[in-house]
Amino acid sequence: MVMAKSTPRILMFVCSGNTCRSPIAEGFTNYFLKNGDHGSDWHACSAGTLTSCGIPASDLAVRVMAEHGVDISRHRSSPLGSWTPPEGTLFFGMTRAHKDEIARIFPRRASSIFLLGEVSAPPVRGVPTEVPDPYGSSIASYRETAVMIRSMILSLLPSLGKDPRFLS
Repeated sequence: MVMAKSTPRILMFVCSGNTCRSPIAEGFTNYFLKNGDHGSDWHACSAGTLTSCGIPASDLAVRVMAEHGVDISRHRSSPLGSWTPPEGTLFFGMTRAHKDEIARIFPRRASSIFLLGEVSAPPVRGVPTEVPDPYGSSIASYRETAVMIRSMILSLLPSLGKDPRFLS
């Protein structure tokens, strides 16, 4: 008897333009899911609160991710709300404003909407970390952002099967 393979649950990363932070988070997540021991129960995607369809990831985001061995060159932006993710999707905003916008667009998903920094990294002085936008800045800013997001993703992934907020 052949068992049917279950559909992976979605981790949706959200920023403003869907050309820097959220594609970086999506890229790292899918890379670590594919190359780690986190199983195939999850798949990452991303969207933006202030974007239109089809914009490529920024050149500096692509370059910095290549330095980490992750190819995001085929990424194209997607507006948040342009499709309805299936039940069981977890949403992660890069800032509180992104988290609020996710909740506005998907009001029935409140228990599945998080600030990435509040669930993946220890709070700084009790305040969950927001991920700064490197758009329009130097490659050094992109590198700092990528390292921050990488750390957050590496902290988040082991909790997916354990944290009660992520079980459904």
